[in-house]
Parts: sequence; structure tokens; C-alpha cells
Amino acid sequence: MRAPYAGIPFPTFLTKLRIKSRINYVFAIDGFIGLAEIMDFKVLGLSEIIFWNTKTGKRYVYHAVMPPRRRFIPNITKRGICACYRKSRFLKISWGRNHKHGAMSFSVKGNSVRPNAEGYFYSKIDDDFHTDCMFVNPSPTSSRCSATWFNTMEIKGHIALNKEEAADSAGLAIMTLNRTYIKVHSKIKIAYGLGIYKERKIAFLLKNSNLDAADSDRYNDNVLVVDGKQTALPPVYMTHPFGIDQKWIIQDTESMVDLTFTPISKNSRVLNIIALRSSDNTIYGTFEGVLITADGEKISLKGFPGILYRNLIRFI
Repeated sequence: MRAPYAGIPFPTFLTKLRIKSRINYVFAIDGFIGLAEIMDFKVLGLSEIIFWNTKTGKRYVYHAVMPPRRRFIPNITKRGICACYRKSRFLKISWGRNHKHGAMSFSVKGNSVRPNAEGYFYSKIDDDFHTDCMFVNPSPTSSRCSATWFNTMEIKGHIALNKEEAADSAGLAIMTLNRTYIKVHSKIKIAYGLGIYKERKIAFLLKNSNLDAADSDRYNDNVLVVDGKQTALPPVYMTHPFGIDQKWIIQDTESMVDLTFTPISKNSRVLNIIALRSSDNTIYGTFEGVLITADGEKISLKGFPGILYRNLIRFI
């Protein structure tokens, strides 16, 4: 993008300042579901690990601000490492196509209201549930574009609290890496569904934002994966007529997506640093409704676990 600011051809070292990157790793394993996230704002980075016990609904949240460095998130998808190296908030997400593996690990210290926690997940690229695709969403009217790398995978690993022993178990994960020419005011809503339902491995990503492509029917990030087979989904609308703590409605105009999301537990975070204001809501809950695959198969869900993420950013 040579001129993403009102058509004015600024030098590229200035225009690149508006490119923001985000990597999300969503996991569901052995009674836990959670989200690990690293955000790159150029001048600083943010990392967060949040997960819930799906049996009790108890929430565990750990986050950190990372000081400036040359690059928080790699530009290439062949191999890479994204990490927060603080001793009390260690988080690392890595992948390598040559060695056909991916991994996520964390080790965080608690306090009087939360326990110490550590976790490790490992995946092989050649498993039956693995998918690998890229979405590029141009928006020529606003001189913007967005690119997302999307992966699903089977994982093996564990989460342990207060150094308790925990045996490795099997689970599922979604990893997304997004780079966007962000606006001054950005609004993003993302729904992740992940789990095994009626002996089928299911994952989906549904996204709605003010950064969507001009022709969102042709260009969007929405995708459904059933037992490793992908289905491109149309653009969706996410509404919460009774508040974000109450039931959400997620629908499209082509009758392929008709879901409701019922929140169980919510985590909110507001960050103000110099010219940056970020407001996040990460909500764990369950999906109910219908999704249609490319083959016309109806996937009916009830009590299906997932995470809904809403982010508001003002950046000057």
C-alpha cells in the first residue's frame, strides 16, 4: 500500500507504522478452553493468556506489556517465534513448516487471587485436522488491506496450576496471524468455536469489523472446518441487543450461519498508554444453532464451547 493515508504518498517507513499485527492461539484441551494473544503496536507489544475451566467456569487471566523491540511478530509463515520473555509472564508461540510442527507454551506467576500456571501444547502439521489457508481482504476505497493466516490443528499437552502434576491429553487449537493497515478508530468482533461434537472435530472463525473489505461477499476471514475439511463462509453480523453480557446473535444473509452465543464468563481490559487506547472483552460461552458446509451438510450445534472477542482501538 503506497498511499494508505488519504492518497498521500508518504515514505514507507511512516506508512508501515499504521500496520498492526496480532497472533491468536485458541485452544481446547482437558477441561480447559483459552486464548493466548500477542499484539504488535510497533511502539510496544501486549501479551495475554486467558483460560477457563469448562466444568466450573473459573477464569484465569495473565497479561503483560512488552517494551519496544525490532519485531514482535514475524512477517513470514514458513517458520517463526512470537514470545514474551518476562519471567513472570513467559509466553511463546512457534511454528516451522520444515520440521512440520507447531507449539505454544507459557509459564506465569500468580498472586493472592490467581495461582501460578504453566502449559505446553505441541502439534504436528500432518495430522488429519490440520488446515492452512490465507485470507487477503482489500479495501480500495479506504486505501487499506488486511491479511490473515489461519490454521487448525490437533494438539497434545497440558495445563498445570500451582505446579500440580498433569498428564498430557489430546485437544484442538486454532492459530491466526493477522496484519492490518489499521484505522484511527478500529472495531473488531471475532467468534471462535472449537471442540468435538458428536464425534466430529469442528472449528470455525467468524469475524466482523470496520476494517472489512469493500466487497465482503468475496473477501472475508470467515471459515468452518469439519474433520479437516474447510468451508468458506459469507460475511456475518454480530449483535448483542441486550448487552454484551447477554445472548449474542450471529447470522449471515445466505442462511449458512445462524448461531446464538450465550456468555458464561467475561474478562474486560482497558489500556491507556500515551496515544493508544485499547478496550478488550474476551467472553467464554457456548454456541447454539446451525452451520452449513460447502457440501450442503447441516451442522447443528448445542452447548458447543467457544470464545467471543471484542476489541476497540484508538490509535494516533
